[in-house]
Amino acid sequence: MPFSIRYLLSRLGEHLSQNQIHALKATVKYLDMGSRMRPFGYRLAPRSATREELFDLVGREVGDRKVLYLEFGVYVGVSMRYWSQILRHPETKLHGFDSFEGLPEHWNETRAKGHFSTNGVVPDVDDERVKFITGWFEETLPGYQPPEHDVLVLMIDADLYSSAKCIFDHVGRYIVPGTYVYFDEFSDLEHEFRAFMEFSASSARKFVVRGATHHLLMALFQCVA
Repeated sequence: MPFSIRYLLSRLGEHLSQNQIHALKATVKYLDMGSRMRPFGYRLAPRSATREELFDLVGREVGDRKVLYLEFGVYVGVSMRYWSQILRHPETKLHGFDSFEGLPEHWNETRAKGHFSTNGVVPDVDDERVKFITGWFEETLPGYQPPEHDVLVLMIDADLYSSAKCIFDHVGRYIVPGTYVYFDEFSDLEHEFRAFMEFSASSARKFVVRGATHHLLMALFQCVA
């Protein structure tokens, strides 16, 4: 960019409010998101008002089948309880992975290391199909052996790139046609989004977008090949 353009932009910035600057940054972010998704043919539509609408979509399609539901980032168990209600098959397994010690590293300006800690307290979910696997992903995932299942559902609420990458490194081989992959922080381009784009590029798997929330914070994909 020529110096004269940079100078004019800096002078323009002197007259913009923080809300206007935030809107411009968001515009650039979504342009970047679309550019990165284009090579894979991903288009984030249709839209849903809440993440529960995305959960319900999956529940309607596979709720009566033998699902293996893997949740990465359990916290206090709100989503685990919801999924245990919409996945109705008695042989469905719901496994939640979390250290319950919070984020293993700094995430952003408001989420420091240790944020989301429950001080080691594991949620009490009244469903014998639910099992919590406590520890850091890099410690628990290498030895994890998925039980028999008809459909795999991955709930990725790991927030961090390093955590999401660890999930794909160890669980990616179990993703087959029919698998659902949900992201709770998809619009953060340097974390869950980045890990998924890298997996899309490095694996032979093909995905379609099944839905996303209005601000593209949450997104649901399904493996088709």
